[in-house]
Amino acid sequence: MSPHHYFTGLFRRFRTFVLKREVEIIGQCRLCGNCCHDILLHDGGRFIKREKQFKKLCKGNSAFTRFRIIKPDDEGLLTFSCSFQDKNNICTSYEDRLSLCKEYPSKGFYYRGGGLGTDCGFSYKAVTFRDIYMRRRRSRIPEFSEVLRQEQEQTDK
Repeated sequence: MSPHHYFTGLFRRFRTFVLKREVEIIGQCRLCGNCCHDILLHDGGRFIKREKQFKKLCKGNSAFTRFRIIKPDDEGLLTFSCSFQDKNNICTSYEDRLSLCKEYPSKGFYYRGGGLGTDCGFSYKAVTFRDIYMRRRRSRIPEFSEVLRQEQEQTDK
């Protein structure tokens, strides 16, 4: 895992712990099939970097043979695509898809520092420290109508 992903995931877990607010997954699938390309697979909590690791994963679970290595990404992690997609990006094995496909997108991916494509119909919604700060700040600022009423009362005295 890259240092960027590692520290992003670590910060996200820390923020969740401190704020006691779990990330939410919102939206819906647009059936674009883009999530079936440039997939990062992991085995035992570690992303796959070498073809040898992938072969070991497939030997342990033959269902992973549906994936094809595309290329290493910028951080040296192997990216995969699913061979069970037809030319219209529709899954030809929808009923028998893996749990990683059924559970996409997962909160675990978010907490490992991952993100979703900009064209994905899903998104992660997390409460941030800034959200909490702004909410508390707004609760201390009186409404304009209240300030106006107080000013009118002062002038009437």
